Amino acid sequence: IHNADGDSIPIERVISHLILSTPVPKPGGPTLLIPLETLGRLTGRMTLHTPPLKDLPLVDLPFERLVSCLDIPTIVTVVLGFLALEQKIIVTSTRPSLVLDSCELLRALLFPFELCAPYVPRLTEPFVSCLEFPGAIFV
Repeated sequence: IHNADGDSIPIERVISHLILSTPVPKPGGPTLLIPLETLGRLTGRMTLHTPPLKDLPLVDLPFERLVSCLDIPTIVTVVLGFLALEQKIIVTSTRPSLVLDSCELLRALLFPFELCAPYVPRLTEPFVSCLEFPGAIFV
């Protein structure tokens, strides 16, 4: 691969940029066609499809983690009774990674709606005052 100046760019750098720097497209967006060249001739194209507009949200976490720490009635109560109604929610655990994963999975279960309340997945000391926020908050 060559840049505009004709200098060679390592393929690893291009792949790294594509994976790490390119934002994930929103569902229902356009399909991207990327031409592929081999020795100066067009040999094919790579097609990148965005998720369908009415598809479930993309979550790269197993829902088993959420179900292993909360039972189904509690999950339904949190999602429909607190998140959907924009109530204040504070999630605690002795394992910080479990809190973060659980919050992300609970937020994904709101689909097709989005969380409107402030979302603080990991509360640190400087942000403790946000617990006094008068409206809905998800911590």
